[in-house]
Amino acid sequence: MKKAFFVGLLIFSLLVNISVGVVIARHWWHVQKRTVINLTECPALSSDDVQKISQTWSGPAKLGIMQTRRELLSKKAEVLDLIAANPGDLKPAENAIREMINLRSSLEQKTLDRISHTMASLEPEKRMAFLEFLKNRTCTMKGPGKGFGKRGGPGCCPPDEGARTGPGM
Repeated sequence: MKKAFFVGLLIFSLLVNISVGVVIARHWWHVQKRTVINLTECPALSSDDVQKISQTWSGPAKLGIMQTRRELLSKKAEVLDLIAANPGDLKPAENAIREMINLRSSLEQKTLDRISHTMASLEPEKRMAFLEFLKNRTCTMKGPGKGFGKRGGPGCCPPDEGARTGPGM
């Protein structure tokens, strides 16, 4: 009886250790995969350049953007609540919608300011590589109407030359 108990405990312990190892390996793989993707999307940027860009994006500016995002999400929820309370009538939600638009505008302004500051800190050839990286990223971003990682949603980026275009392609 004791032997069976200890064998069961040993097997349970091994399974827990294997599970923890799998979780850690999966996390490590995804972190490495993200770094590799960022560098391969724009091979002209070295890992030192990526680190320099990351450092320029830290600090109070990053906190300000995060705070504005939180406020925007809160305002979106408020607008949806107002719409749900008055279906078919947007009049009661007009002020909240205007505030949401102002927050979105503020967020875009802060983001573009951050990008401008980053570009100013790079050498001209690295600046062009960073610009190309940003353009490629806007073409492949997930979002409404763009599919998951597909290029060229409505009004996004022009299709590649020679690429077939049209519905379902």
